[in-house]
Amino acid sequence: MAGFLLVQRSSLTWGLTGLPVSYILVGMKCGIETHQVPKGRTRDPEATRECLLHCAFQEIYEHGYTRASLDRILANSGVTKGALYHHFGSKAELAKAVIDEVIRPFMIERWADPIRESDDPITALREHATEVMANFTDQEMACGCPLNNLVQELANAGEGFHDHLARVCDEWRAGLAEAFERGKAAGTVREDVDPAAAAAFIVSSVEGLAATMKSSRDREVTGSATTMFLQLLESLRPALAEAPAA
Repeated sequence: MAGFLLVQRSSLTWGLTGLPVSYILVGMKCGIETHQVPKGRTRDPEATRECLLHCAFQEIYEHGYTRASLDRILANSGVTKGALYHHFGSKAELAKAVIDEVIRPFMIERWADPIRESDDPITALREHATEVMANFTDQEMACGCPLNNLVQELANAGEGFHDHLARVCDEWRAGLAEAFERGKAAGTVREDVDPAAAAAFIVSSVEGLAATMKSSRDREVTGSATTMFLQLLESLRPALAEAPAA
């Protein structure tokens, strides 16, 4: 929910993917910034491709896929139409790359990685969700979650979009389910909790909160919904277990 402004950084391995130039999605921003291919690097295919991904994300995030303009993407990137079609055969292929290479690693790093090694996933999720929600911005409330936006728009649109979006959700749920398995073994999660069901509940809740934030643009409404989500999350603890002090 929080943190969706695309910022470039170089030479890093990000979450589960390594890219020569990758992106950190931090802070949320609806407006478009121009990120053109640097002069002197116009013959660097990887730099060109990464720039196109960056500008395509910004365009799709602000306007949605259907209303996204390839002309605006080209203008903001400084890349020619020929170069765009060299890297991506169509608008749909460009959008799928944005899902796979920009949105997917962000969602995994944001919501799966923070609990990947924890044997108390409830506490880890509670603390992380509280921090995320405490730092969302006015832009975040207006723009929502990029994954949720595209699921709502494209899951039934054909052209293979469903498979790309489903892979992100499947990986997210799998990471959460593994954490809840560890929690059951450690005694921090109730024995009768189905880890897969708990993971589905959390993904649904997080994306529902993002939709509530975007549709209401009301911090009080979003805060109340978040509080209820955290209370329901706490109910997955063993009856005699207490949450560690904050």
